[in-house]
Amino acid sequence: MTSVRLHTFSGSNHGIGVQQGKATHQQIHEALERIPNYEFVKLMKPRYLPTALFVWMAKHRAARILRNDIFEYYPKEAERMRGIAEGAEADIASILFLQAMELLVSKPSYRVEACTTLAFGPGRTTTAETIVGKNFDYLSVLEPYQLTCETKPKEGYATLGCKMAPLSGMLDGMNEHGLTVTYNLAYTLDEPKCYAPLSMALQEMLETCRTTEEAAKFLADAKRGGHDAVLTLVDAGGSIKTVEITSNHSYTSNLTDDQAINTNHYKSTEMQGYEIPRNAVNFGRGTPKESLGVRVHESSEQRLKRAQQLLGGKEKVDESRITSILSDHGKDDKPSILTICRHADYASTIRSVIFYPNKKTMKTLYGKPCQNQYDEFKFS
Repeated sequence: MTSVRLHTFSGSNHGIGVQQGKATHQQIHEALERIPNYEFVKLMKPRYLPTALFVWMAKHRAARILRNDIFEYYPKEAERMRGIAEGAEADIASILFLQAMELLVSKPSYRVEACTTLAFGPGRTTTAETIVGKNFDYLSVLEPYQLTCETKPKEGYATLGCKMAPLSGMLDGMNEHGLTVTYNLAYTLDEPKCYAPLSMALQEMLETCRTTEEAAKFLADAKRGGHDAVLTLVDAGGSIKTVEITSNHSYTSNLTDDQAINTNHYKSTEMQGYEIPRNAVNFGRGTPKESLGVRVHESSEQRLKRAQQLLGGKEKVDESRITSILSDHGKDDKPSILTICRHADYASTIRSVIFYPNKKTMKTLYGKPCQNQYDEFKFS
């Protein structure tokens, strides 16, 4: 069983970064050492190019592309990155390269295509409170680099949530007012004009906004790039919204029947035109022969359908019910790449989290919810 440790970072943006860099020093250097051996990196590398040279080139290209956008649009995150580099005793180009991993693994040929979020309003839970559950499905090799942390900036709201060790931005989290966000990958053909990772926008949204209404507007206006997503927003007042987002477009829908289930495809007609079509096949070397579009949609749609079946009744849910769904292996109880609790060698469920916006509490486990137990954390 893997226990989760909560790290607390506070102070100036630079100081928060330094603390994070020191806390994740070993994880960051291990990731930098192992990156050349990861399959998703090998898929990008031209066959004729030596791996070490390719990684050196990729690191400096990522630094060149990301630096201007991050420093212009997210100066607070830029200061945190400088601090992470200082605390981890790494150069800023390496830290920028690790930020770029968020963008690279979103490419459809790398076969992540997962994450499941369940959100329930107070009328749907036995305790009359809002509850959000999320399985974070990601590249299995990145499981050791997870970070659960509380961030208390001098200016802005405190946040509590989960990210990857080198990232300054948030993947799934809440703030001190109960505003909560979960981040599911989506896959579109939209070409970014800005390359600042979406996680940075989410971090600044949590430090700035109190309600889903404010958060949805913030995201629609935010500069973001290289990543498409289905975001679930929840606040302590019981409001639940889904924001379907690409680098250049977004659409917000409100909760229906007091619950929201989100996987990795868009439900709105406004956004479906940007998605990878079902007949899409060739997105890069190493892409399997079967239709990539079918594969991406199959995983997402099967998990959505299964969750809808499990939640089709009128009975109210509690934490036990939510965790049982997050641990579900289908009607035949056979864990696979298509089940809510995902089991696969390349990409699987590597974290599960439950948020309680009214109590300002979260529960987190690393690994698969069918195999581990949640640790509980609150704001200090």
